[in-house]
Amino acid sequence: MNQIVEKTEKISQNFDVRRIVVAVDLSKHSKKTAAYAAAFAKSFGASITLVHAFAPERITEFTTEEIHESYRQELEATERDLGKLADVVRETYPDCDFEFRVGDPAEQVNVVAKDLKADLIITASHHPDFLSRLFGTDQAPRILHRAQCPVLVYHERNG
Repeated sequence: MNQIVEKTEKISQNFDVRRIVVAVDLSKHSKKTAAYAAAFAKSFGASITLVHAFAPERITEFTTEEIHESYRQELEATERDLGKLADVVRETYPDCDFEFRVGDPAEQVNVVAKDLKADLIITASHHPDFLSRLFGTDQAPRILHRAQCPVLVYHERNG
C-alpha cells in the first residue's frame, strides 16, 4: 500500500498543472463540467479559463439588417451567459476567467490553450451517439486531435 502512495505522489509531483482551459458549450452539462474542472483545478491550485466559441455569422445576399441584428443580439446574450457561468464557478473557486470567441469551437479552444500556455484542457463529451459524431456536434474528439497539451474528457455519470 505504501508503494502505491509513494508512486502516486511521484506522479503528481511530475504533473504540474497551473493553467486549465475548459471548453463549454453552455448546455446544462457545461455547468457540471465547469464544476468538475473547478474541483480538479483546486487540487492543483491551478487557474481555469472557460472558453466558448460562437459560430461566425453567415452573410449571404439574402442577409437582412434584421438577421444581422438578431445575430448580434444572440452573440451578446451568449457572451453574457458565459460570464454568468464564470460567476457561478467563482462562488466556489475564485481563480476563474472566461474567453468568448467567434469561430470553430475546437480551433478556438486550442488557440486559447496555446495562447495561455495551458497545461490541460478539460472538455465534455455528451453526444455519444453515431449521428452526432458523424455530423461533428461532439467537439471533444476535434479538440483532442488539435490539442498541444493533455486533454481530459469529462463524462457525466448516468445514475
